[in-house]
Amino acid sequence: MSKHHIKGCYYYPNSSQHQHCFATINDSQIQLVDTQQNTLLSVLITECQIDSPLRGVASELSFADGGRFVPEDISHRWGFTDKKTGMIERLEKSKPLIVASIILIPLLLWFILYRGIPAIAVYSVSLASPATVEAMGEQTLNVIEKVALAPTQIPDETQNDIQLTWLQMLDRLHLDSARYRLSFYQSDYFAANAFALPHGRVIVTDELVILLKDKPDALRAILLHEIGHVEYHHGIRLAAQATASTIVLAIIFGDLEGITEIVLGSSSSFLQQAFSRDMEREADKFAIEKLITLGYSNHDFTNAIQALQKKLDEQTQLDESWLKYLSTHPSSQERIDFARQYTPQ
Repeated sequence: MSKHHIKGCYYYPNSSQHQHCFATINDSQIQLVDTQQNTLLSVLITECQIDSPLRGVASELSFADGGRFVPEDISHRWGFTDKKTGMIERLEKSKPLIVASIILIPLLLWFILYRGIPAIAVYSVSLASPATVEAMGEQTLNVIEKVALAPTQIPDETQNDIQLTWLQMLDRLHLDSARYRLSFYQSDYFAANAFALPHGRVIVTDELVILLKDKPDALRAILLHEIGHVEYHHGIRLAAQATASTIVLAIIFGDLEGITEIVLGSSSSFLQQAFSRDMEREADKFAIEKLITLGYSNHDFTNAIQALQKKLDEQTQLDESWLKYLSTHPSSQERIDFARQYTPQ
C-alpha cells in the first residue's frame, strides 16, 4: 500500500480534547503526526476499528486505547476497507431499497404497536404479582385524588344503601369483597362517571349517583361494567401497552434517558390512555351477562347508557371529559343495540 496522508483531527482517549494532525498510512501501519511532524500515535492497521461509513459523515478510526481519528474530508473512505465500504454505500444509495424502507418501516412499526405490543400485554398480565397490581392501583388513586377528585357530598345513608347493594352483588357473583372496593368522590373533571383501577377499586362520582338516583338497576349495570374491566385486566394491559409503546418509540428515536421514569410512572398515567373499543365491548358484555345471572334485565344496561346519553345531550358545550367519554367508548346507539339484542349463550 503506497504511503499517503489524510488530514484530520485526533481525539485523545476518553476526552473531548483534540489536535489537528495527519494520518500516514504505509503498508500495514498507521501513524499520526502533528503539524510539527511529531508522532502522536503509531499502530498496526489490524489494531484499528473503522466505523461503518454513512453518507455525509466522516469514517472514523478508533484505536484500542480509546482515541479516535476523524478525517477532515467527510467523503474519505479508507483504502483497506474498500469492499465493505462499497457494499454499505451501494445499499445506502439503492433507490429500490430506500422506497422499500419507506413503505416497510411504517408497516413494521404499526404491526409492533398495534398487534405485537397488545399481544405481549395480554401475556404480561400473568407476570404481574398481586402486590405490584395493588401498588399500581394505589399510586394511581393517590395521583387522581390530588388532581381530579374531591370529597363526596353524597349523604351517608345513600352511600350505605349503594354499598350494601354492592356487597350483595359481589357475594352472589362469588367475587372477593376484599379486592373489589367501592368509593365515592365528587369530580368536575370526570362528571357523571365511574371507573375501575387495576387493583379492583371502583370510583363512582357524585354526579353519576345523582343522575341515576331513580334507576338503581342502571347504576348496578355500570358498576358491573367497571368490574368487567378489572376481571379482564384491562387496566394492567393498558399500562403495559403504554409503557411498551413508549419504550419502543424511545429506542427507535434514541431517547433512552427517560425509560426508567416511564416504567415507574406508567401506573399513575394509565387513566390518561383510552381503553380500546374492544375492551369496552368486553366490559359491556360482562355487565349484561352478570345482570342476567343476577336476575335483572339487559335493558337495565340500556337504561344506563340512555341516561348518560341524555345527560350528554343536555350539555350546551362539550367539555373535555365528555369528549373523552365519547372518544373512548363505542357509540351509545351501538351499545344500546348490543344490549337489546343480547341473548345468553
